[in-house]
Amino acid sequence: MRIPRTTRLAAILLLAPFLMPREAPGAAPIVVFGEKDVYAVDAASATAGPRDPDRAAFFSAYRADVGRGAPLERSLDLVSPPPWGKTVSESTRGRIQFHPSFPGGFACRIALEGLPPAHGYILTLNGNPSRAGNGLLSSAVPGNELERYYDFLIITTDSRGRYEANLGVFLKPGKYDVRCYVKDTADFKIVLYRDFFTFEVR
Repeated sequence: MRIPRTTRLAAILLLAPFLMPREAPGAAPIVVFGEKDVYAVDAASATAGPRDPDRAAFFSAYRADVGRGAPLERSLDLVSPPPWGKTVSESTRGRIQFHPSFPGGFACRIALEGLPPAHGYILTLNGNPSRAGNGLLSSAVPGNELERYYDFLIITTDSRGRYEANLGVFLKPGKYDVRCYVKDTADFKIVLYRDFFTFEVR
């Protein structure tokens, strides 16, 4: 039995919303120069970016990277921390995908789930004095001045306790061997983390 062409077309149109890729909540790419110094990568960003030459170069490189849909080559899980942190629930988890090398900063995608809805968290890179990149991070850990960290962005989970976005984080050039932390803004305890991983800022 031959199905009329108009019927086939109608079926495709009905299925289209399920076949098309869906943008994840909060997935608009963001370029980060500090917790409160961020730029959205959108149609207007060509004229709304930073003026400083180094920052402008990173902004342009990251915008071009996400514009062409360049794949992020590495992917690592974010997990609940040991007892020195705070476990939210068994369903709390995350993932970080990133380029192992990028000009001017750290190009990544962070996805979190199983957290309280509409709640604030701090995304952090944390170093160690014996590992690469520690001295390139901006702040000293209180009580341990040799260890450094960088709180690079404050985020808010959606109504389902999720957050997902592509991020370009401006950093000093060099090799990094750091941890990634997700810290609760209420008590600054770590709720998700990734132990040491490496990348390079060219």
